[in-house]
Amino acid sequence: MKIKTPPMPKNRYKWKFDEQYWERVAQQPDWYMQLVPYVKKTQESISNVDELANFRKTIGHFFQKLLAEEKLALASEGPDLDAQREPVSSVVIHHTSSAPGYSIDYMNAVHLLNIYAPYYFQPTVPEEMELRGKPIWSGHFKNGKQNFIGYHWLMRMDGSLEHLLDDNQIGWHAGNWSVNKRSVAICLDNNYEKMCPSEQTLEALATHIRKKYPEVKSENIMGHCESSPGTICPGVHFLEEWKPKLIEYLK
Repeated sequence: MKIKTPPMPKNRYKWKFDEQYWERVAQQPDWYMQLVPYVKKTQESISNVDELANFRKTIGHFFQKLLAEEKLALASEGPDLDAQREPVSSVVIHHTSSAPGYSIDYMNAVHLLNIYAPYYFQPTVPEEMELRGKPIWSGHFKNGKQNFIGYHWLMRMDGSLEHLLDDNQIGWHAGNWSVNKRSVAICLDNNYEKMCPSEQTLEALATHIRKKYPEVKSENIMGHCESSPGTICPGVHFLEEWKPKLIEYLK
């Protein structure tokens, strides 16, 4: 029996997230069928930037906790979503849009909520419409648990890199399936929306790309904003200022 979604608060600047209610919903295999419209409606009701950020963090941390405690209904098997993987010919650059030190577990929850849940709620590929309403399955695993992160690499501020997805797995990151199939995603652990990475960061990034993906041509190094027009990731200065520097370091 479905649990009815609680009514929206009347005050458009305030919201309440009922953890007990959503813990019960999370046990249903199609929990996202209620969560996705709830999140959308709530976000549309919040006009204050800080309040909106707090709401998103609350949801993210709540699902991070559910995943850690294995209290979220997920599929134990599913289709091969990597079947269309192609040889890597592109690299897509992202940023976390947060302060350095982004938690991998939190990122996993955020990508589950921002990527997989909306897609399972409303698949865009006709042959995948049967996914709607079914338990979510990524087919990607890390440390024995399903992994929902869309990036292949996360580069920390000291230049160290964490491999989040195998290169033979499709990361749902570019906002463009054609690009997803043939690319790897490298995310920089900082907020570069309005600033540029340091020269050291760009040099370390170029070194990694040159070492791991020597087959990728410079014209196929792109930002998320290029694969998905409308987003500013990895920052407003990427195209004109620090992408040209990155390409120079690759030579």
